Amino acid sequence: MSYTYEWIHPNPNQLENSIKLIGKSIESEKKDSMFYQWLIDNIPANQLPPKETKKIKGIIESIRDDELRHNQMYKNMYFQITGMKIQPEEETFIPPASFKDGVADAMMGELNAVKIYREIMEGLPSLYYRDQVFHILSDELRHGNLYNYIYTVVSVL
Repeated sequence: MSYTYEWIHPNPNQLENSIKLIGKSIESEKKDSMFYQWLIDNIPANQLPPKETKKIKGIIESIRDDELRHNQMYKNMYFQITGMKIQPEEETFIPPASFKDGVADAMMGELNAVKIYREIMEGLPSLYYRDQVFHILSDELRHGNLYNYIYTVVSVL
């Protein structure tokens, strides 16, 4: 027996909102890449043991790689739902005042993304897309915790 879940989708306005939010999520791709590179380049290595510096660098690189994958997933989803390709807009990167400030900003960014991605999920037309967004959303929660770890380490310096 086969079931169809298309009837779960509540209304076209929610789908439209999800598409708009997916587009916004894709927009800052280049700025985000510059931000991750800035964090990697500004780890306070002179104040940390080499092992901790390497660990923090590895964490930030893994988050960056996840975010690049998420961005590609959203681009694919956007195209599959709308039939159109979306190009990220050029945004200016403004470096944080300090590494610690950058980590705090990143942590809040990840947690704010969770709310947006939850809203995206609500309007998607199939469980396939909802599962993809849930995967991304759960990564964002993990990233928030990893940034919390980094913030804690650099706060005791």
